[in-house]
Amino acid sequence: MEKRTVIAVVLTIIILFVWQFYMSPKTPVNAPQTSGQSQKQNDEAPTATGKEQPRVEQPAKGEVPSAGTSSQATAIKSTRQITVDTPKFKVTFGNLGGGMTSVRLKEYKETVGNSTGKEILESLAPYEYLPVVSQTAGGKTFTDATLFSSDRSDITVTDKSEALTFTGTLTNGQKVKKTYTFRPDTYTIGLSVETEGKEQGPVFADFALMSLKNTSSYVFKGPFVYDGKKFDQISKLDTAVGVNKSYSYTGFDLGYFSFIFLPQGGATPGLVISKTGDTPIDRFTLAGGRMESSLYFVPNKLSFLKQLNINAEKIVNFGWFDIIAKPMLWGMNWANKFTRNYGIDIILLTILIKIIFYPLSLKSYKSMKQMQKMQPIIAKLREKHKNDKEKLNKEMMDIYKTKGINPLGGCLPMVVQIPVFFALYRVLMSAIEFRHAPFFLWINDLAAPEDLFTFSVAGYALPLRILPLIMGITMLIQQKMTPTSVDPMQEKMMLLMPIVFTFLFWGFPAGLVLYWLVNNVISIGQQYYINKQVA
Repeated sequence: MEKRTVIAVVLTIIILFVWQFYMSPKTPVNAPQTSGQSQKQNDEAPTATGKEQPRVEQPAKGEVPSAGTSSQATAIKSTRQITVDTPKFKVTFGNLGGGMTSVRLKEYKETVGNSTGKEILESLAPYEYLPVVSQTAGGKTFTDATLFSSDRSDITVTDKSEALTFTGTLTNGQKVKKTYTFRPDTYTIGLSVETEGKEQGPVFADFALMSLKNTSSYVFKGPFVYDGKKFDQISKLDTAVGVNKSYSYTGFDLGYFSFIFLPQGGATPGLVISKTGDTPIDRFTLAGGRMESSLYFVPNKLSFLKQLNINAEKIVNFGWFDIIAKPMLWGMNWANKFTRNYGIDIILLTILIKIIFYPLSLKSYKSMKQMQKMQPIIAKLREKHKNDKEKLNKEMMDIYKTKGINPLGGCLPMVVQIPVFFALYRVLMSAIEFRHAPFFLWINDLAAPEDLFTFSVAGYALPLRILPLIMGITMLIQQKMTPTSVDPMQEKMMLLMPIVFTFLFWGFPAGLVLYWLVNNVISIGQQYYINKQVA
């Protein structure tokens, strides 16, 4: 393989990594004003900026949450818990604020081999529950950090809808009622919030259930808004973002799961999305002291999200590689109806890709073989023009043109695989189907790095992983079979690639390593067959 080929492969990998990490297609949010500018708008009602940016508007004073808004601004703690058990999830409430403190999905587990349902709500200081209701009046903020009373105790939802109502007051005495409605076999909770008596100022409901502290720059996690036409992933919250009332739904993408807030009852509450520390917050302004909504705590599964009939499938977005990733996911889901094993589905996908690109691989291998035969002539040219690189390059390109050889043809199969590689990575990191999906024996989660067992050396955990080791060996075999140049330096450089790739893949999801391993094994078979043909 020529030096140009090595450089092309390395540069392609670097460019794609940089592109995905720093230029992934998240819709930029043009926050209207800084918080300082917001203060100038004291009592002005927010207005939309126009159709070009249908969701961005100016937050008014008090619409941006502060740390003092939350329940932990006081020393009051919950003294009673109420549990609602449905076929889909288990929800825990506390009498502090009459809010939800835990939502665990029964069909998805916290970890592999664990019987505990997946928790959707993170424990976030200073937010202890959701929603947190507050009111601003006279330059002060009053919250629902008081003890509420409920009309029922623990509830089990089986064959009919059930409701749970909490009544209490804000810290200024304003009466508040929160009613939650549960339906069997759905991931939905109906929520009604209303204040009673004369309002002393605007009333808000805050939703905070995730932290951005450990989020990856490669896979989006955070708040989103859908206005009926455009789906926005809000990747930056340096300043508060106002959203006009044309939005259809909003919420948070948690990775494999999502929280969706869907307005109901005809009156859409005003919305401001902001951040306190590492915690993004959806703040809703209650129209007339009342808000009706549906809350969805759902897995990010395309087929399920489509069934909600609110265009929620737009939440599943694989970035620049969406056009490749979604057909791949659809194909593997279809195959899984028969195989019942996503590891086998990844193998079948790899075989299909190799079949599709076999003509390109054949052309590439032949090109490399021709390049190898040309090495004696190239070596003479290098000796002849060792002091004139421009002349050397010109004569080399003339020879390649005369012989019909593409000097970069050897790297084409690698370049073609890279978009597929990244698309599969996005699928493994975002598609719920692969979370905790087993393959065989100790490989029990295709979306996480394989871990046969772990050594402890000097206080450091060193996991032993078989798939990356086998993958490195197959790369070494492939390198030995690939026609190369007679340049010893280039050969040594190429022999380092299996070592580099082994370390690179050590922390990758098992499904991704499996794909590359199977790809290598098939490539070895193809090379053996082609070498026999062109010998």
